[in-house]
Amino acid sequence: MKILNEKPPIFEEIHAAGMAPTDNAIYAYGDTIYNPGGREIPDHTIAHEETHCRQQGDNPDAWWGRYLDDQYFRIDQEAEAYAVQFKFICQKIKDRNQRDKILHDMARVLSSPTYGSVIGAQAAYSLIKEKTK
Repeated sequence: MKILNEKPPIFEEIHAAGMAPTDNAIYAYGDTIYNPGGREIPDHTIAHEETHCRQQGDNPDAWWGRYLDDQYFRIDQEAEAYAVQFKFICQKIKDRNQRDKILHDMARVLSSPTYGSVIGAQAAYSLIKEKTK
């Protein structure tokens, strides 16, 4: 998997779809992680983005088309990626309270304008937790 410190090829379409990613957002497109902010990417975030690469299969254009058009598909795909990321984190962090805080933080992001404010924070928390099983 290669990492490029530039915007992904679908950057404008993301904004046009009503999403408002932060300046530090990272994107997977095909076999590439796009990191426009150029920040260091933690291993657990790479695990999240690798999940999107797997989800996209051999046709990232079709996946991104559906991701941008179907907000429920988008949330489902992100919840799966956050679940993988959370499992990765849980391999290193054993404290239940710390894990719960991390899961709440992930749910807050999933319910934010980054992904179009499609789902509430509590529902996002439950969905990510369900997908970790």
